[in-house]
Amino acid sequence: MSIVHIISSLNIGGAENFVVQLANEKTKHKTVKIISLGKTNSNRNYIHAVNQKVELIELGWKKKYSVIQFYQLMILIKKLMPQVIHVHLHNPFYYVFGMSIFNRKPRYIHTLHSSFQNWKRVLTIVNKLRFLSSKILHVCLSNAIAKDIKSQYPRIHTTVIPNGIQSYRHARSKEDVKSFWKTFETRSENSFKFLAIGNISDNKNYKLLALTFEAIALKYPNVIGVQIGNPTDQKLSNELKEIGASNLFLVGPKENAADFLLETDALIISSIEEGMPIVALEALSMGVPIITTPAGGMVDVVNENNGIISRNFEVQEFKKTILKFLDMNFEKRMRLSKNAKVAFENNYEISITANLYKVNYGLD
Repeated sequence: MSIVHIISSLNIGGAENFVVQLANEKTKHKTVKIISLGKTNSNRNYIHAVNQKVELIELGWKKKYSVIQFYQLMILIKKLMPQVIHVHLHNPFYYVFGMSIFNRKPRYIHTLHSSFQNWKRVLTIVNKLRFLSSKILHVCLSNAIAKDIKSQYPRIHTTVIPNGIQSYRHARSKEDVKSFWKTFETRSENSFKFLAIGNISDNKNYKLLALTFEAIALKYPNVIGVQIGNPTDQKLSNELKEIGASNLFLVGPKENAADFLLETDALIISSIEEGMPIVALEALSMGVPIITTPAGGMVDVVNENNGIISRNFEVQEFKKTILKFLDMNFEKRMRLSKNAKVAFENNYEISITANLYKVNYGLD
């Protein structure tokens, strides 16, 4: 008897990181397997982080959707006979929803790793096909996301379990992190340093970040921001360069990007849509305050004790939010830092999350 996690791949990403950490934690008490449907990048992945007790099954599928692949997965699941099938991300969800129609025995859990808007189309289909299967429990990362789903689809089974991780362990030395930041401190060695982590996409809303930093430079010339992530949207990347904020640096992807939070004043999130990003929890675990837009689950993670939330997604409001942080005295910023760590320890440690899933797995 076992728990089986099904995910697209173990490439670098928040959902993938969470799956590995939750599987590692649950293997202390249960047999746990991870099924990776597609191909995982040879260089940038979480395979190295999978506990030896967790069985990793890589199917290496080349197609997103295939009837043959569906039957292959059905046969594999029949062979494994799991008590729980825990599915993550869009592509695997369609397969598991179909499976839940024919195989009624396992407990089906689906974690929504992003905002309601990103899942609205899928949940619309699920709602229409409830007569075929209503076996899946949908786990929302925050009360805000659950509220959105309940208002639209009150009959879909949902619950709320916040993301959880281990306290972040940096891979780089403090000296290496300091050297990284020194390359950007062209104006002052006492700069305010902000870090944004995430691929350049519409959801991350880095245009708001660039316009805001351009405006802030007029009052605070010693403020610098660094954005780490793949330029997945080239048009948007070009727009950010055209804005030309001299105090915002786009440095591309970096392994173990959260290492650089060690020398930051705050993590900054400018997103339009979010679930409960792992990087936010990593920041809290390191005692780094968060400045964020009111995107998705961020309104449940951040409060006046551990960071600041802007009222909306406009440049002027986001500028006011960052300036509020900059105008704080040192003691106030230190209180935010201390409270950030306490918030993590009380709410987002992986053992806490694993226990909440345990109840919903029904394996007590």
